[in-house]
Amino acid sequence: MNPLLKCLTAIAAIATIFSTNVGFAHGDDRISIEAETQGALTATENTEFSFQLYDEDTKKSVADLDLNESHTKKLHLVVYDGSLNEFNHVHPTFDGQVWKSELNLTTNGSYYIWAQGILLDGTEFSASYRVSVVGGKPALPVVALGNLRKASVGNTVVELSKEKLKAGKMAMLTYTVSRNDGTQPDVTQYLGANAHIIAVSPDGDDLIHAHPMDGANSNTGMIHVTFPTEGDYRIWVQVIDGGVLKTVPMSVTVLKK
Repeated sequence: MNPLLKCLTAIAAIATIFSTNVGFAHGDDRISIEAETQGALTATENTEFSFQLYDEDTKKSVADLDLNESHTKKLHLVVYDGSLNEFNHVHPTFDGQVWKSELNLTTNGSYYIWAQGILLDGTEFSASYRVSVVGGKPALPVVALGNLRKASVGNTVVELSKEKLKAGKMAMLTYTVSRNDGTQPDVTQYLGANAHIIAVSPDGDDLIHAHPMDGANSNTGMIHVTFPTEGDYRIWVQVIDGGVLKTVPMSVTVLKK
């Protein structure tokens, strides 16, 4: 088999991508988020967000027993603000009545909250909710992010490959993990993969959630992704280096079709 075709086949089998266009409230036609407390959230380092998941098909709430594991967890909650700078990725727990999560929300603004999982019948869902955060630091301005393909958190450096990206066209971005001090990174798996990637469109309404194909070693990999629209996308790459989870923010510019 042609090496490129073999690589594409492997990626299609391994990579998991959630991508959903959303309006203001829910985002998924079948599953919706119903917050337990309506109104704005108060900014703290451990803001509790409790909610129900409602299944429009069954007309019932979704419990943990109604979900398959997806990348080692029953439910993923991804949260970011309109400026695409604040970020949380947590895994809510079900207490028998509601889903509960603790979020680090210290900055005011309009936030997107996504709940993602897989129902027992195999249906993947990606439900969205919008909420304001108040009482914290001033909201960050919305500005163009530019094309920042190399960034670091602490000593850990992540770099994305340089190829041009076009809206609506499948891309294969490679990534490399290194360290500022020149030592070898010690990358171990997070959620069943060597890296975890969240990409968000400039307006915040498109979320891409990917687990890349492994590379030649734990420090490299390939992301198989299609960006639906043009503009500057925020990308958060999450890796565990030396036993510590690092969330590295970068951005890529996607050109017109």
